[in-house]
Amino acid sequence: ALGEELAAALAAGGAGLRMDLQPICAAASLAPVGYEALLRWDHPRLGMLDAPQVLRAAVAAGRGIALDAWVLVNAFRRRAGWKAGGPYLAVNVSAAGIRDGHAAPMIRAAIDSTGVDPRGLLVELPEAAVLHDLPAAGELAAMLRRAGIAVALDDFGAAAGSARVLRDIPFAVVKLDPLLTAGADRPGPEAGRIRAAVAAVVEMTHALGATTVAEAVESAEQMRTLREAGCDALQGWLLGRPGEGPA
Repeated sequence: ALGEELAAALAAGGAGLRMDLQPICAAASLAPVGYEALLRWDHPRLGMLDAPQVLRAAVAAGRGIALDAWVLVNAFRRRAGWKAGGPYLAVNVSAAGIRDGHAAPMIRAAIDSTGVDPRGLLVELPEAAVLHDLPAAGELAAMLRRAGIAVALDDFGAAAGSARVLRDIPFAVVKLDPLLTAGADRPGPEAGRIRAAVAAVVEMTHALGATTVAEAVESAEQMRTLREAGCDALQGWLLGRPGEGPA
């Protein structure tokens, strides 16, 4: 039933769907360097639904491609309305978009229809989807780079085989999964191992020419620990909740 309601909402131009923006801040200055576009659905009966809930409803209704198109066009239109230069806008690509190959033509069509400057965009590819089909992800990443769009590996460290992904695809940004950094701010020898692991990952990504973003930062101690580990940027409720973003 929820899938049918979402199909109707998409047919009506995305009625009730919205994009909230969460800041991504430089670790040193805490100034916003980018914003991540987060899908929400203000459902008339169930209230606010987050991106995973909306995506499941879209898949159930066979409307995953239509939802991907809506997200890309609306996110790119948002970025096109900002002043020249300034923070980038990060947009997530679904696993199906990588697997089935519809992400690349959709992104090109969204750029053409909105007139957005590709240099102000960052497209995030989820690690699990990249590992599932590394050749398809590599082709998509290459197309994005040719278009002038930066590419990020999202949720890094949540699955086995992550190092191979970094070896095979030259990502501009690597976003550390909260599972990788969890516990680094606690006392004790176990936390020391976690901090050492995070620092090693950051060093590896830097050696490969990428910058790192630590996600789900919710305390000052987390922020201090991740700064010491060398993370370039931080994202989480401590630094800003999803909202309107820049004018």
